[in-house]
Amino acid sequence: MTSPVNPQVYPEVPRDPNMVKKEAVSWYAHLCSGDATEQDWQNLKRWCEAHSDNQRAWERFEAMRQSFESVPARIGAPILQVASTSRRRMMHNMVLLVSAGTVSYVGYQLTLGSSTSPVVWFADYRTRVGEQRLLTLDDGSQIRLNTDSAVDIAYDEVARLIHLRAGEIFVETARHLRVQGSLEEKRPLLVATRHGQIRALGTRFNVHQFDDRTEVTVLDDAVEIVPEKAGGKYMILTAGQQIAFTDTDLLTVEPAQDQGQWTTGSLIVNDWALADVLAELARYRRGRLTCTPDVAGIRVSGAFPLQDTDRALTVLARSFPLKITSLTRFWVTVSAV
Repeated sequence: MTSPVNPQVYPEVPRDPNMVKKEAVSWYAHLCSGDATEQDWQNLKRWCEAHSDNQRAWERFEAMRQSFESVPARIGAPILQVASTSRRRMMHNMVLLVSAGTVSYVGYQLTLGSSTSPVVWFADYRTRVGEQRLLTLDDGSQIRLNTDSAVDIAYDEVARLIHLRAGEIFVETARHLRVQGSLEEKRPLLVATRHGQIRALGTRFNVHQFDDRTEVTVLDDAVEIVPEKAGGKYMILTAGQQIAFTDTDLLTVEPAQDQGQWTTGSLIVNDWALADVLAELARYRRGRLTCTPDVAGIRVSGAFPLQDTDRALTVLARSFPLKITSLTRFWVTVSAV
């Protein structure tokens, strides 16, 4: 197999991001196939060195590697090591995807909204399942990424934009933190999701993006919410309130629930159905976690560790007449004793 991209020297002007991503995916698939030669490694090195956009794109594959436990353990620009024949077989589908040409690339573009899409792999910051991460931004604002989440950050002279690509974040603005020299008054802090935009008004707030909606909870001060296709409709959400919105509508305002409590490292619930507790714990572990219908409605209150969901399940089993059955670590069912 020949190298998927011939090395070139690009002028140091911004490249087409879509083309860079396509080339990086092509390189990754080819090198993981196990058919790469020493010359391919050298060609990859030259491709990375040809333009800083290439180098950054390749480095972002480290984030993608972390989301797949079966991918080779060491991926770094410009060297990638393939450890075994079985892994080469597991990457075969990616080779087919890239080698299929234009049609497959259209499919690649259509997947940009999914949680395992390239737009998430290439995000500026992301977390794996079960991981949380705290970021301090250039103006002093802080955002915490919850499990399996991704954001892009774009600060300029006009605005400070946090684009939530997947998952959930907790935001504390520089003004709320009273960071000296913050330019918040001149540059609004905005959080964009696939459904619309949230403008921070000196606040702490939580944003959780789902496939069909975005949920926002305000802990202090207020935010302004503008759905993307609502024809200018907007609302101000204040402390102690939460709302879900779609790209076309604002739904009913409700009293704030427990969104944001995850930042403490615990799932804190008050009179939740067991099925809902397990659904939330499932966000922090790989595989399938479910319960049988006869126990789904058991009411649960308490605090459960998010970094150790096995311990959380043990606590549940000790507190209620429940049995934990593990087909494998990745297939767990909770049922009645």
